[in-house]
Amino acid sequence: LIIIFSPLIAFSNYVGNEHCKMCHPQQYENFTKFSRMSRSFLGVEKMKNKITQEELKGCYECHTTGYGKKGGFVSVEKTPHLKNTGCEVCHGPGKKHVQTKKREDIKGKLTTKICEPCHTEERIKAFRFRPLLRGVH
Repeated sequence: LIIIFSPLIAFSNYVGNEHCKMCHPQQYENFTKFSRMSRSFLGVEKMKNKITQEELKGCYECHTTGYGKKGGFVSVEKTPHLKNTGCEVCHGPGKKHVQTKKREDIKGKLTTKICEPCHTEERIKAFRFRPLLRGVH
């Protein structure tokens, strides 16, 4: 298996879901088919004309991958591969794991604790949140 790195991810810790798909096709398929996270930017698109730019940036924290972090989402134009909530939101930045293929270079065992920064009690009620911890693996 040969992995081709784009110049964009050469300076980033985040690689995007397509890199995960290469070695984890079943998990990728389940995620894109069943998880609303894989389409989370649609919510941002629906709201962008109803809220201020500052409020919109607040949406990026939970609706994109790595926003505000080194190599994370910047904009649809600059980082389109990170515009949705992807694998790396839960599993951590994937660059090192993609390079080494070592399990210890990515979060493997996930808990609901990882979900808590975005899925507060208020949001759980509002969005009928159910973690996809069992459905992907």
